[in-house]
Parts: sequence; structure tokens; C-alpha cells
Amino acid sequence: MALEQHPEDLDLLNKIFRSAHSIKGTSGMFGFNAVAQFTHKMETLLDLLRNGQKVVAPQIADLLLKSTDCLKTLIDAAKTGSSVDDGTVQRLTGELAASCTPGGSNVAQPPMAIKPTMAATQAATNNRVYSIRWTPPEWLFQRGLDPLQMFKELSDLGTLSAVTVDTSKLPDLPAVDPERCYLSWTMKLESVKDRKVVEGVFEFVREDSVLLIEDIGVKPEGPSTPQPSPADIPLSHPGLAEPKPLGELLIESGAVSREMLDKALSQQKRVGEILVEQHVVTPQQVEQALQKQRQQESSAQAKKTDTTSIRVDTAKIDKLINLVGELVITQSMLSDLGSRFEMRQLPVLLERMAQLERNTREIQERVMGIRMLPIGTAFSRFPRLVRDLATKSGKKIQLVLSGEETELDKTVIESIGDPLTHLVRNSADHGLEPSEQRLDDNKPETGTIRLNAFHEGGSICITVEDDGRGLNRDKILAKAVKQGLIGENEKLADDQIWPLIFKPGFSTADKVTDVSGRGVGMDVVKRNIEGLGGTVSIKTATGKGTTFTLKLPLTLAIIDGMTVRVGKETYIVPLLSILESIQPKPESIKTVVGKGELVNVRGTYIPMTRLYDVFGNVPEYTDPHEAILLILETEGERVAVMVDEILGQQQVVIKSMEQNFRKVEGIAGATILGDGTVGFILDVRGLLEIARNLPAVA
Repeated sequence: MALEQHPEDLDLLNKIFRSAHSIKGTSGMFGFNAVAQFTHKMETLLDLLRNGQKVVAPQIADLLLKSTDCLKTLIDAAKTGSSVDDGTVQRLTGELAASCTPGGSNVAQPPMAIKPTMAATQAATNNRVYSIRWTPPEWLFQRGLDPLQMFKELSDLGTLSAVTVDTSKLPDLPAVDPERCYLSWTMKLESVKDRKVVEGVFEFVREDSVLLIEDIGVKPEGPSTPQPSPADIPLSHPGLAEPKPLGELLIESGAVSREMLDKALSQQKRVGEILVEQHVVTPQQVEQALQKQRQQESSAQAKKTDTTSIRVDTAKIDKLINLVGELVITQSMLSDLGSRFEMRQLPVLLERMAQLERNTREIQERVMGIRMLPIGTAFSRFPRLVRDLATKSGKKIQLVLSGEETELDKTVIESIGDPLTHLVRNSADHGLEPSEQRLDDNKPETGTIRLNAFHEGGSICITVEDDGRGLNRDKILAKAVKQGLIGENEKLADDQIWPLIFKPGFSTADKVTDVSGRGVGMDVVKRNIEGLGGTVSIKTATGKGTTFTLKLPLTLAIIDGMTVRVGKETYIVPLLSILESIQPKPESIKTVVGKGELVNVRGTYIPMTRLYDVFGNVPEYTDPHEAILLILETEGERVAVMVDEILGQQQVVIKSMEQNFRKVEGIAGATILGDGTVGFILDVRGLLEIARNLPAVA
């Protein structure tokens, strides 16, 4: 992508070429021939670019990016044993070959349009014939190099013929050293490539080789050996969006329910059984295909397992070890003091205890820091994504990244990739206007999407900002009324309207594209972020753009919580879910028949839940105006939770209920409090569900 923006940067081009060259050489050395052959095609095109025989046009940049994706797939396949899409590999190989053709087009044309062209015919008649004599160095085999690989690469350049081997230096069998090469070869190569390309095949064995390449002229008249044409290569269309299954479409249209679809699917025969019954395939073929599928699943699992490891800077480890040393010293001092303690030494004991606390807190921070990674690893995917979206939509879009060095827990980084991708896609597709409209509105022709990360308090904030048209208040309201989400005459403030876009199936897009517009995704974004203990907020201004702010905890292992008491039980409420706490006046509490209790908070009625009713405690207060109401928010819903007392705010270490006991509805986990007792951490979403199912107060 940098090359596309700076096509004249020869140093950058050489750097890319060297990387491709290294990949080709290394993969060839270890026998990964598919990787080596494909990289060789890329290398040929890069060589033409750096020699000035081709220019970095947008089509060339597209082709190189697609080829890089394909190369990654091939390397992954070599690493995990998974299969690759041969059609895509062959298509790109054909496009790379076509782009290297002198006078030919930059990329392969669509298959229906490609016929034997004059350029191709001319290229065929311009084939050069090279006579090659190669005596490799004796150390060839000692370095794991395979002469056959050279011959394969030469065959890729054209037609290799008259290959003869000279065995005159081969000693008698008892004297043969299997690690020495005694052979030499002569051959003829008919190719359209120039001599430098042919010499490039021997790049890794040039040292100590005797290599003689003679251009013995142009091939006489007559058609050359037909080269694989892109038209002969079956094309696949990975960029096209996969159509939705029929069942999903029927569910979306309301024709069937999910249960009806599942029942119908359960009666459906497996495709393998149908094909066997129709005698289209044999059971053995089905079994082979299933085996291949299992291998792919196993590879995917191996890849997933790969991501469970973490690379830690040794400086972090060294600091941690030093702190552990300090802790051991403090513990030793305390033990010594304890063995001969007298009351006059109380100040010394208190000082040692304070030192122990400092050491413990610092170790906790350092240990948590081991899991911290720069968020730039999550941001790195977006330049390519935005480029592809801009190409697809025909808009001019620039992406500005900042705060990439901000560190965040590894698990959080892995989980926010998809939500961020969806927000960026939405900004590019719906947020930013087409270039013509931007110019009409006196805005820069190029739209801007900004991704920023920064610390704020004990949390991390990630913003996705665009300078597009902003959210359309009237459109959102009209859609919400149409879908029955709000009443027609209901008055809502802006901060109550914007969250409506997070409702499932909600979309104000005029048309559905293959990027977005189906109303599927924003609800998932909010659910995923809240699943991580975070929040999503929106700021928007008509004609100026929209900013989504994701507020996330630094780690999932420790949370900031508010400790509250109900009767004799202690609960922890995640601080991110708390909007405020109030002590209501008696007249603020209303009871709606069949719907339960509501509390009036500055003109807005919020449903009220008594926590002792949910968990069956014996409370100290049953009258709301004597107790405390915590106003909590999750997924755009608010609820007032009644507790006896707020004890304070503290960081708590989350212990899993499922791993240590069993899942309990309404409880997200547990923690050990300072007095050694167990405190339960509330699951606000689950609490809401439980409250809904409680019998309504009459």
C-alpha cells in the first residue's frame, strides 16, 4: 500500500523485491515448491517494476495486494497442512504472467474477452533461445539446494529442452561423497524473458558456480509452445458476497420461525447420502471429502491454538523478577520481626506491612502488564480494509491512525477486531458521502476516517470517527416508529435516539450493499463490546460526521466495581454499568399494574428492581426511600436496582463461577473481599432478564 502511494520510491520497491526473493529462496530450499513458484511470479513482476519496464499502476497494485494475500494463504497451508483454493492460485499466477508480458496488459482480462491476441502472437515470435551450461558448486547438496528446483524454475520461464548431464567428474563408487556434487548440465531454454531473468534463477547458487548463458538468437518461425492462458484457467470469485441460505432469508421475511427451520433441517438428508443414492459419487469419494474436511478443521484448530501464545518483552520479565526479589526480602524481614516481636517494634511492623503492600501492588501491575499488547496489532488490518472499501465504493477515503502504541489486554484486542471492522465498514459505506456530494457541500473530496486509542481513567477508549454526513435524526425516528420501537408521539432526547441504531435489524440505509445496510451488525457490535465489560457511545452532527467511542476495561481479569450490601450479603456492581445512585423521594415511586414498580428520575420513568427479591435475601430496608437505588445501564436499557447500602469502590479480581461452582443466573463471577468473605459480581444483563420474569407487583 505504501508503494501505491509512493510508486517512485525505488528503495521501497527494492525492499519488497528482496523480501519476495528471500521467501522464494527459503521456501525453495525447504521444499515448499508451491510457495516458491508463486513468489517467483511475483518477483518477476517486481523486477520489471524496479527496472522501470513497468509502472506501479492501480491495477498492478491491486494484483500485488491480491497476490500477497494468496502468498499468505500458501504459507499458512504449508504451516498448518490446510488446503488452498487452487483456482485462485492459478488465476493469480495467470494474471501475474500476463502483467509481465512485454506490451501486454497489466492484468489478465476477463475470461470471455481473452482470445489469442496480436501481442501474444508477437511475444511468441519473439522467443529467445538460450544455451545454458551450468556446473554447480561442490557444496550444493551440503546446503540443502536441489538442482531440480532450478530446472522447474527454468521451465516456468519457457520451454526447457535438450537437458544433458555431464558425469565425467563422477568418481568410482567407493570414492563418492554423497554430500558433494560432481555433475554439470547443459540445456536449451526457449523463453520470452530476457537474460537477467534467466540468470536470476541461479541467484542462490551463483557463488562458486560455473554458469554460461548464451543467447543464441530468436526462435525460427513457427508457433511457440502454447503457454497457459488466463482464459484457460478457471476463475473463482472470492470477492463476491456469498448469498444467504434460503432458510435465513425465510426467517428474515417472517415466513418461518427458527424452530420450524431447525425441525425441517433435521429431516433433511446429508448431501453425501443424497449423492451416493443418486450414484453421482461413491461412498469412498464422500469419505475422502469428509476426511479432507476434518483435516481442514484440525488445521483451523491448530491455527487457533497458535494464537493462545503471547510474546513478552524480556524487559518486562526482568522487572517482574526484580520485584519478586524485593518481595522475598520483605517477607524475610517480616519473618525475622515476627520471631522476636515486641510491642515497641509496632511502628517497624507497620512500615514492613506498608512495604509488603507496595510490593504486592507493583507485582500485580507488572503481571497484568505481561498480557498487554499495543493496540496497533488490531489497527494494522484497517489500511488495507479501507483501501478495498474505497475501491469498491468509488469514494476517496483516507484513514488516519493514532494511539497505536496504547496497550490493552491481549484477550480484549483479539475480541475487538470484528466490532471495529464493522464500525469502519459502516463509516466508509454510510458515513462518508460520494466525492461529488462532498464537493457540492464544500467539503474536501477525500473523506477521512480516524481510528484513535487512548487511556482515560482506568479504561481505554477507542474512537472511530468520520467526517461524513452524520446520523439522520428524522430517518432514525421514522424507522423506529415504523418498527414499533417507540410511539409515534414519543419525545426522545438525542442521546436516547442514537442508541436505536444498535437495535437488531435496524437500518436506515436506502439500499443494501454487500458491505452493509442490512441492519445486521451494529447490535452485534454493542453486544460484543458489552460482553467485554465495555460501553459504546455516539456523538454525531449533521454534515460534520459521527464518532463512535468504545470504552473498554484494560483487562478482563480485574474490574473496577462498586461494593454494595443487601442484608448480610455483599455484591459487586461493575462500575462501567453504573450511571448514578439516588435515594428517591416516596412520591417518585409509582406502581403500574401488571408492569411493576417505576422510579421517576428527572422526568424519565425507569423500571425498579429490588435486589433482595432477585436473590431471596432478607433486606435491612424494604422502603425504597430509605434504601439506595443504583441506576444501571446495559445494551441501551436502564434499570434502578435497590440495595441497602453502598460500601465503597474497589478493584476486584474476577473468579469464574462456572469453573469453581456452576453458572448462576444474574451473577457474572465472584471475588474474595478484603475480610476474606466471598462477594458476588452482578451480571447486569442477566439481572434484567431475571427482573423481567419476576411476578409483577399488582
